Amino acid sequence: MPETEKPVVEPVSMPKINIDKRKLAITNAWSMALAMFLGYSAIFCAIAGFTKGKWSFAIPFFGRFMGSNSAVPTIIMAGLFALAFAIYGILTLKKVTDAEATKKAWGCIANVFLGFVAVYALNMVGIIIYSLMSLGRKGFKQGDLWLSSFLPTVICAIGAGTISFIASRIAKGQTSLLRIVCFIAIAIATIGFIIVFVQQLVSYYGKTSSNSIYDDYSSYSDILDGLLK
Repeated sequence: MPETEKPVVEPVSMPKINIDKRKLAITNAWSMALAMFLGYSAIFCAIAGFTKGKWSFAIPFFGRFMGSNSAVPTIIMAGLFALAFAIYGILTLKKVTDAEATKKAWGCIANVFLGFVAVYALNMVGIIIYSLMSLGRKGFKQGDLWLSSFLPTVICAIGAGTISFIASRIAKGQTSLLRIVCFIAIAIATIGFIIVFVQQLVSYYGKTSSNSIYDDYSSYSDILDGLLK
């Protein structure tokens, strides 16, 4: 009988990692919510980048979270984080088994994003008051205020409100929405990352042209200024 051949290198046995069901439910919920919000914000930030400074859109909170010492543009990091969160969400969705923890996590998300909506609403009121106070002020462009301050705030409020609404539905027991939300998160994050990638390439290597369609944005603030005077 021939001797049984043994491998030169013994196979490595990977230890099983047991993740707490409650923590898994919480991280899964937050990963999908953040993927949607960051991806959504990255899309509009990239669109603003295509206007070559005629319209500005800043990703809420993310720049301060990342700090100011990073050499990588915030928009790229936001796109990467959105994609990473979405991938984590879709990979861990099938492992989520704690229904109560899931509903509580989404209930917390609903409240947090509802708080964002309240902050954005107050910000819009402040912009309106400041705009009225600045009417007739020489050298002050009303168009820039409405295009680059009020409009981005409205867009962020809509995104946060939508996430809050979806989260509240899941928190009330409609856990069947989780699969749909997961696909929405991965779609938004992927689209956001692609648009960000293209926009950054265009900004670095694209040639300026006076016939570019994005030059049309230059007249928007002037039109608004004329209407508000």
